Amino acid sequence: MLSNFNKAIFLGITLYAILLFAFSGIPDADIFYHFAVTKLYLKEGLVSKLPWPEIGIQSREFTDYHFLFHLTMIPFLFLPTEETIKIKLFILFSISLLLYQLTSYFRKEAPSLSPYFIVIFFILGSVLFTGRMLFGRGNLLFFSLYLLSLRIWDLKYNKWIFLLSFLATWSYSGFPFLFFTGLFIVILERSSANTRLFFSSSMGMFTGLVIHPSFPYQFKGYFIELIIQSFPPPGVEAIAEWLPPTRDILILGFLPILPLLLLSFSNKTHYNFHPRSFVFLFLGIVCLIFTGASLRVFEISWLMFYIFIFLNTTLSKKNQILTALILFVIQFPIAYEKMNQQFRSSETKYGYIVTQWIKFNIPQGERIFLSWADYPYFTFKLPEYRYLFGLNPLYAWSFSEDQYFSQKAFFEGIIPGFQQIPKILNYETVVINKFYYNFAYSEFKKVSSEYHLVFENEKYGIFVKNTPLNKNTKEIIIPQR
Repeated sequence: MLSNFNKAIFLGITLYAILLFAFSGIPDADIFYHFAVTKLYLKEGLVSKLPWPEIGIQSREFTDYHFLFHLTMIPFLFLPTEETIKIKLFILFSISLLLYQLTSYFRKEAPSLSPYFIVIFFILGSVLFTGRMLFGRGNLLFFSLYLLSLRIWDLKYNKWIFLLSFLATWSYSGFPFLFFTGLFIVILERSSANTRLFFSSSMGMFTGLVIHPSFPYQFKGYFIELIIQSFPPPGVEAIAEWLPPTRDILILGFLPILPLLLLSFSNKTHYNFHPRSFVFLFLGIVCLIFTGASLRVFEISWLMFYIFIFLNTTLSKKNQILTALILFVIQFPIAYEKMNQQFRSSETKYGYIVTQWIKFNIPQGERIFLSWADYPYFTFKLPEYRYLFGLNPLYAWSFSEDQYFSQKAFFEGIIPGFQQIPKILNYETVVINKFYYNFAYSEFKKVSSEYHLVFENEKYGIFVKNTPLNKNTKEIIIPQR
């Protein structure tokens, strides 16, 4: 017979699977880049630079902030199934691992909690949080290592704390959050044991930073990712991770847990709270203060409040189950519809068609003038070509400020004569995403005499310089998906 713990985990995995596999495609494009890097590792081993960006810093010094995350992808590449299914299975595995670690942590720290209560609230307590977790980013692995470290935070596991902290550094650029958690544990729970554990954790992170697969480029890479990203130069586009959440997003993200937060404080004195819960409350408040500047910080603040609440819940087992059922009835349809919208917004049907057209009509190795937002999918489907840059505008700005602002001016159409920029930068092929840059597309199509439109669909237009395609070009064959 399965225990309630295992049944609850199985229920959670089932809910995640429904939210992932009920829709075609992938919920977020960045995962394509991560799989492209993993494929590159399988082909060439460790690499010190990436072959795809033309004006990205990774073209000459590559820092892999997600090295361990990329290694965990390798087994999924060998699965005998379609590529998007491989990616979804990887996301399901990663988020299930996080769910298991979280539920195991509460089984140790708050054994009176129903595992069904834990699982349902973690998945449906914030539709925004769950949606971001289903993007399949490195934070899934980091949070799993983070929770495992907290679960075994004991001197008898001192060496394991060092190792887990080392691995956390290789999994995600947000690893300093583990440092601040250990620091607040030391401050709020003063003991020699906590000090020694914090020292082991800090040394693990320091060692992971120094002994890094991207050596010696990791120091500059983390400076760009953590410091410059926090104080971006004027005019550099902000990635979605660092955009402030709207009021609606904050309400959608926090509203379901507010009643439980109030219940956590009802009929309690300082001595009734779980001794470590104030660490998470403090971290949640600090993160919430900075949430106005970054969605990445929002997801951490929500997780910290969640842990605080569940360490201090006063609900009986019966009321926990009842609350979980009510939450499921209300929130699951909302989560399902929100994921449906997210999958539709990330639809790759048109991208697939245009990449297949390029594959059969543009010579391999060609430099393609492509927006950074389309870079992840194109590197995944067409790794034989070179592009401007991708993932983060800071990577191009760090490589060449002039070239970054030149391509930005083209896609935004903000200066007179912007249509000449691909010619000035010596690109033969230009691909424009009409959904994002319709003005640039229409003006380039209308005004440019140096390029002509050779292919378009509802989302993309492809322009080639000077002459029509060679008559000997292969016949276009678009394989069925």
